[in-house]
Amino acid sequence: MSLCLISTSRSVPSSLFRRSFLSFNLRLLSSNQYNNDIIQAEKQQLKINPTTPKQSPRFRRYHYYLFSIATGALIGTIYALRHVRKHEGNLPEYVTNVELLERKAIETRPVPPPVTKHITFDALPRKNFPFNITLYQYVTCPFCCKVRAYLNYNRIPYDIVEVNSVTHTETKWSLYNKVPIVVIENEQIQLNDSSMIISAIESYLRQPTKKFKNIINLYEAIVQKDQKGNISFNYPNRYFIFEPAVLDRLETTNEEQQSTNNKQSKSFFAKLFSRSTAQSNNDSKIVQSENTDKKKSDEENEFERQWREWVDNKFVHVISPNIYCTVGQSISTFRWFSKAGDWEEIFPWYQRWIIVYLGAIVMRGVAIHLKKKYNLNDNVRISLYECGDEWVNTIGDKDFHGKTILF
Repeated sequence: MSLCLISTSRSVPSSLFRRSFLSFNLRLLSSNQYNNDIIQAEKQQLKINPTTPKQSPRFRRYHYYLFSIATGALIGTIYALRHVRKHEGNLPEYVTNVELLERKAIETRPVPPPVTKHITFDALPRKNFPFNITLYQYVTCPFCCKVRAYLNYNRIPYDIVEVNSVTHTETKWSLYNKVPIVVIENEQIQLNDSSMIISAIESYLRQPTKKFKNIINLYEAIVQKDQKGNISFNYPNRYFIFEPAVLDRLETTNEEQQSTNNKQSKSFFAKLFSRSTAQSNNDSKIVQSENTDKKKSDEENEFERQWREWVDNKFVHVISPNIYCTVGQSISTFRWFSKAGDWEEIFPWYQRWIIVYLGAIVMRGVAIHLKKKYNLNDNVRISLYECGDEWVNTIGDKDFHGKTILF
């Protein structure tokens, strides 16, 4: 009977009416049986009409987004931690006490240095430079050639120490493992990097100082030390010409001031008469005009920096691929370097043999690397001619850029 009533109640659509239908049949069912039937009816109702709300598709999409973001963040964190641990200790270490290290290094330099050649000039220097210079160089290095060209143009005497490009015996005392290196012997100061050397000397020539160290303090180096202990020098302002502080500038003597005042106090007739002197006097005036300082404008200085950077960043990388085109040509080039640099008088025969043949093979590899790195033409002569055309077209009808030479 109870099963019949329950089955009848299931066919009733409303749950409230179903409960009332069962309650009116209390006389037919006992109390225990009634409770059991009620419980079974509620369970059946839960199966038909569940009370838990359904999740919308938009809500589920947000769940997927959050899960994807959390998974990506976890994977990225694990990847970053693995790479940090892998490269831990490989980051460069910045050296702060550079001046102390260089002072200790230069104290170990052999004195007197093993000078291989003295360079002097018959004419006087274009501007007075009262310091003795020692240049450590490879005769084959284009950057050393650049420094020599600058010193020769200004007629500044200097000594050359030819460095063995294989053993580096002559520069083992230096922390700077490249050439050229210039040492100001009067103050025991070391200058590194060809562009920085030229800028420092040019800054002194334009405005002399009491000590050359006053100029060097304007060119601070950023020194880094890697995990293997190798030290690298970087001069961010190596292309700039600086004016030293007023207190550091060299004051003119009373005699020089009187001579300048006398020149300025000349009358018009004295100046006119001085123009009609002999040719020898005219030549002396030309030399004096070279020594007169004319302050350059910011545009001229920027123009100089532009072309000095062009030489270091473009032109110099075209030279090696053109003179080391083949292994045979590289060997011929180094044999010519041996004669031009007097290697027969400087190095023993076995060192000279190693420098010529091993250096020729190494520089051939360097030429191939430069050709690929800077995307030079397959015929490297074309790249060299393009640089030459760019330089000549910029000069135009002038003799030099800005009427002066500054490499």
